[in-house]
Amino acid sequence: MIEPEIIERFSRQILVRDIGVKGLAKIRKTRVAIIGCGATGSAQAELLARLGIGFIRVIDRDFVDISNLPRTYLFKYEDAKKAIPKAIACAERIKEIDPTIKVEPVIAKVTPYNISNFIKDVDVIVDGTDNLLTRFIINDAAIKYNRPWIFVGVVSWYGNTMFIKPDKGPCFRCLTPTRLLEREEERRGACEVLGVVNTVVALTSSISVTLLLKYILGLKVDYNTLYIVDGKNLEVNKVKVNKNNKCIACVYRKLEFLEGKKYLEGNIARICGTNAVEIIPYSNITIDPKEFSKLFSEETIVALNPYAVKIKVNNEITLTIFRDGRAIVEGTIDERYAWRIYEEHVLNKLNKRGT
Repeated sequence: MIEPEIIERFSRQILVRDIGVKGLAKIRKTRVAIIGCGATGSAQAELLARLGIGFIRVIDRDFVDISNLPRTYLFKYEDAKKAIPKAIACAERIKEIDPTIKVEPVIAKVTPYNISNFIKDVDVIVDGTDNLLTRFIINDAAIKYNRPWIFVGVVSWYGNTMFIKPDKGPCFRCLTPTRLLEREEERRGACEVLGVVNTVVALTSSISVTLLLKYILGLKVDYNTLYIVDGKNLEVNKVKVNKNNKCIACVYRKLEFLEGKKYLEGNIARICGTNAVEIIPYSNITIDPKEFSKLFSEETIVALNPYAVKIKVNNEITLTIFRDGRAIVEGTIDERYAWRIYEEHVLNKLNKRGT
């Protein structure tokens, strides 16, 4: 039974043929996990919230930066100023759109070792990531747990999206050769060099959420079609993708990325599209941002919230430390230099305190 207030809220949507009250009930029962809440992830999150999706889990490792604002939906200048984690900011905006939606923000980096916790209890996975490796991990997990997912990618004037249901059509590994990972280090700067046009984010995200809506409503979805958006010429092209009958993932079910055999990323890695490096501690660390901030002088603290503390190391470098000990060093892409900063300003201070 749908409450009268919900009926009134979605009254215009109910009038649409193929939706109606029954369709709205299906939408309200749907559970979605959005992995990555950057440009595409936040755009999809807003569209899904305004559609009336009943449960949305938002997973992201990063915090809001001022450079995100031109192309990232839901976030505000104040979020960047306070270094609010993207998952938290996204969840807060969703609740402002519709307080009846259940939203679960998760501040974490998705890995082969934790992804099952995020997707086992949802109906659909939405890709809001910015790298191939995470997408291959999502693909393996989707195959293992039989979950459909939506691939989305944007760069410059162009975007592409595909609804992937490995038991019905090709998987992401059928579409994308893993050898591209070998060149990803060379291409990590592509989003910096080529940039992203925010209207292409909106166009591509809208197509992806439309595919998801059709799936929820039981309408026909083509699981063999890759949609390619050309924002500059305002064209949307469809490319047929055939299932690879020898696919190691969806046919032979050798889930190499989920098993970690092809998990190539280490504990220190440059974050694509930024002048920053992410560091994940090798051992379990728990930090209280408020207490940890007391180890630094007040003039070096840039932002402090319940989820992280951001400090100024020098004129070029800032360091954001999260509750789980993970950190983002901004102002460099030198991984060794970033580690030295982390060692000095996090590990050494914790050791002095006997933590």
